[in-house]
Amino acid sequence: MTVTELLALFANPDVMRTLSASDKLLAGLITTILGMGITFSALIILQFIISWMDKLLNNSKAPQSKAPVTAPAESPLPKAKTEPQQDDNELVAVIASVIAMKMKTSVENIVIKNIEKLDDQSPAWNRAGIIEQMNSRL
Repeated sequence: MTVTELLALFANPDVMRTLSASDKLLAGLITTILGMGITFSALIILQFIISWMDKLLNNSKAPQSKAPVTAPAESPLPKAKTEPQQDDNELVAVIASVIAMKMKTSVENIVIKNIEKLDDQSPAWNRAGIIEQMNSRL
């Protein structure tokens, strides 16, 4: 029995009852492979069409003038607040003691050359969630 004959029999529900289990399994496998192949091919064609349209539309909207763009003299953003300088000796001592405790060594064996405060890079929704969770525990 060829694949096309098997698929033709697979379309008729009355004939399906008469097919053996191996024929049913083979027909189901072929149907699955055909369906996935057609879907995959359609997605590849769609990808090429989208990339072609992107190139076509982006080339037509290219800027006409080649004048250099200059930044405004004054930035509309407010200047960052500078924190007052504080004595960092206490901060260095705390950091050194934590590192010494973690490394199970003496503080004298640790040399801290530079400490930089990193800005919080988390998104605003993340910080808001943390604040909300902290406030709900009070």
